[in-house]
Amino acid sequence: MFDDLVTLQHFEAGWGWDAQVRQYVKKKYRQDLAGLAAFDPALLAQLLKGEILPERPYASVLWVIKIVPFRPLELYFLYDADPEFGVDLRVLYARKSLVVPTEDAYVFAWDYVALLARYGRGVYPVEAASPGPHWVPFADFASPASAPVKDTAVRPREEILKLLTPEVVAVAVARLDTGAAAATADGWRVDFPILGDLAFRLTLAAGEVKMAFDNHGARKYHPDFILSFVWLYLNALIRECQGLDPSLPRLSAYL
Repeated sequence: MFDDLVTLQHFEAGWGWDAQVRQYVKKKYRQDLAGLAAFDPALLAQLLKGEILPERPYASVLWVIKIVPFRPLELYFLYDADPEFGVDLRVLYARKSLVVPTEDAYVFAWDYVALLARYGRGVYPVEAASPGPHWVPFADFASPASAPVKDTAVRPREEILKLLTPEVVAVAVARLDTGAAAATADGWRVDFPILGDLAFRLTLAAGEVKMAFDNHGARKYHPDFILSFVWLYLNALIRECQGLDPSLPRLSAYL
């Protein structure tokens, strides 16, 4: 299986993005990632909405976590604790993931590596958790300092989201094979499970795009970190909808 996995270098113009991920792993987060050796990898996988694979490519790899945010993207994190060379974290992708734009594949890798580093550093406890039962509007927990990030992640995409019909959204979400879509009286709603303890609700109601998050994840994660994931899921949803409805406007060659 591992022979068929690829790195960011295999994505279009991916060499620079791959080098940045390696810099994070080998320098910026090296000490933090070393702390992961003390934790149950099954709990780490659950918190990342992933799964532990029984196969390991070689003996010094302590664990392999597979994460499937949505179809066809699959990421594999190989945690290597070599006695001679120290800790390393390899980020690989299923070959079918190459259809995902390079920047999106990179941001997913960066988000997960940064999150694992925070667990290794002790910023978050490594303990079983799940999304809270209540939805919290983004504005209720985000400070004004997050406004520029929100503008970059959401605002350019809002005009396209406002054009999506419930029927197109339902098919797009089914094709992504994650989350749940529903038509409402004046629009539509999609719930995406982002992490094991973070869920995202996207709503179009009366022509207005609204975002909410479960009360556990909203309390735990920094708003800018949450928005990084929001950017990725909005991109995926819009791409699928554009494939279903070619009349939808485009923001770039990839979206």
